[in-house]
Amino acid sequence: MMLSKPRNGFTPTPKFGVSLQSKRGFTLIELLVVISIIGLLSTIVLVSIRDAKEKAKVAQAGANARNLRMAIEFYYGDVGFYPPDVNRGWDPGFMQPLPFNPDTGSSTIPTCDHCPANWTTIVQEKWKGPYLRSWPNFTPWNGKYDYNYWGIETSRYGCIISAGIYIGVQGDYSNNNTIPNYAEQLMLNQGYDSDGCLNGESQMLLIPL
Repeated sequence: MMLSKPRNGFTPTPKFGVSLQSKRGFTLIELLVVISIIGLLSTIVLVSIRDAKEKAKVAQAGANARNLRMAIEFYYGDVGFYPPDVNRGWDPGFMQPLPFNPDTGSSTIPTCDHCPANWTTIVQEKWKGPYLRSWPNFTPWNGKYDYNYWGIETSRYGCIISAGIYIGVQGDYSNNNTIPNYAEQLMLNQGYDSDGCLNGESQMLLIPL
């Protein structure tokens, strides 16, 4: 049996109407473009995740500062003066009457220029705490808090700090785990960091003097 010739010069295509010549892979340039787009999108996602995490940590630091401010006001209302300046990581008198280090359990009697001469006796008689549910052992960046009482304007790492009571958001005892620059800039923008500098720590004003 003879097959009929194609009419009007039409040549039938292979099965399913797909030309074999149209089947080909991606070119190198196309692959590079796709990889670049995937890399860009991945970077955007990672930056967004980092930003969200740092914003949450800044918010937590702000909440801790508000709790400490209230603790200071309760302490002052009971004993008549503010807690003494203490070292990094030390509770100045919010969880128990006299300063102590929650990490080691050690206690000491620091000098207190703004306190009465018999301030330890007054505190032990009038203290009605604890004034916090718990002392914040770590900053959101795993550093330490540092309660600072500066009766006069002072300078720290070249930054001028007005007189006041501050909670320092600082590194740990070895000064590791400091605040990343991005997070510290957020704290500056939101008015949390009162020293006005990018220096790896934030001095959060609790009570102006």
